[in-house]
Amino acid sequence: MEEEFAKNAEAKQVKKRGPRPLIVAQSQAKNVRIRMPAICSPAIYRIKDELGLGSCDEAIHWLVRHVRPDLIPIPETPTKNKSSKTGPIPKTGSVDHDSVPKPACSASPDGDMPAYDFLPTAGGVPAARSPVKATVVQASTMFFDTPATLEKAERLIAGAAAYGSQLLVFPEAFVGGYPTCVKLDATNSPETDGDLQKYYASAIDVPGPEVDRLAKCAGKYKVHLVMGVVERAGCYLYSTMLFFDSLGKCLGQHRKLIQTLSESALWRSGEKSTLPTYETSIGKIGGLICWDNRLPLLRTELYDKGVEIYCAPTSDAGEIWRASMTHIALEGSCFVLSANQFCRRRDYPLPPGVINGDASLDDITCAGGSVIISPSGTILAGPDYKGECLISADLDLGHIILAKTQYGGIESGVDKNHVSVAANGSEPSLFAEEIKTKALEELSG
Repeated sequence: MEEEFAKNAEAKQVKKRGPRPLIVAQSQAKNVRIRMPAICSPAIYRIKDELGLGSCDEAIHWLVRHVRPDLIPIPETPTKNKSSKTGPIPKTGSVDHDSVPKPACSASPDGDMPAYDFLPTAGGVPAARSPVKATVVQASTMFFDTPATLEKAERLIAGAAAYGSQLLVFPEAFVGGYPTCVKLDATNSPETDGDLQKYYASAIDVPGPEVDRLAKCAGKYKVHLVMGVVERAGCYLYSTMLFFDSLGKCLGQHRKLIQTLSESALWRSGEKSTLPTYETSIGKIGGLICWDNRLPLLRTELYDKGVEIYCAPTSDAGEIWRASMTHIALEGSCFVLSANQFCRRRDYPLPPGVINGDASLDDITCAGGSVIISPSGTILAGPDYKGECLISADLDLGHIILAKTQYGGIESGVDKNHVSVAANGSEPSLFAEEIKTKALEELSG
């Protein structure tokens, strides 16, 4: 009677609140389905981390074994015969870890519940997915000397790879140089013309021999690589980011769309095409360059593609920029890697009349501030404003699931006809599409 009363009470609650996402674990021995609200996911991750278990499945089973030991079967006593020995039977609640049946865990809807009401849960994370060691490179270009810049890049890649890094992100325009190295005026002086010619010559063709060299570096040191370059295409220059995998393959490129006033004097805006995200052995990688990250719909497109490691090469070292990166990590439930150059005046070509001993050559012209941020908004490494350095952190991709669980999708008792962050936290593009559709209807009506 009490059991029936409890079931009726639970049914009323579900009807009142709407269906909740569930973590469903199957006990293979007793064929018992164990149901837990998806809001338990943070606790499961914490158990996994604190006990040092290999997967969330093991954490769920550990929890079941200690909370509901009656669900763990007592092995039957084997039949005695001459060729076998009977060992002790493990007592309920003290079963050896290896003898415990593994739960099959998945996020499964009951009845006709829609799939988008469910976020990835513990069972959706591959057990073998280990943390990714990532590095952002904070260093200066060798201005007007692309071969020397590529040599410096290889030294930095080799150093990070020796440390164990699997992913390196370089700053905006690392190959080719940021335009502050070019003196511009309206006099068409020989000095200005000479700087422009040198800057144009420092840019690289995509594809081209410099791209091939970077690809070989990625393959040689077995690292994934995101490199900021100045791309030359005919008479035009672009700020471009290149993506390479650890096998030495160039995955693709993305050209910066929005320039500052000084950048627009030398760089052309890239065309708006589908933003790239790349499925790699360490996760889904994508990103935007510098102030393109201020465009919400561009970011939303990357979120919708499931970007996990969001790369943001930049030339901005300000606190507002760091706040923006933190916001993106929270908004997208992804890791954000922001890489900026650190340059002093002496790193640029010396103007006429200036000697090496000039104290002003130590003035900082680009202050770094590179940083790595987790999906929870926690700064994992950096920022550094003191000099050139490699900034590294371990990225536990399981925290992405935790962040997505905490942000949206937990309470699914929302009318399915209303698109909202609560109902569709894992699909933010639906929200933008709904707004766009309503706006068009109002205009046409």
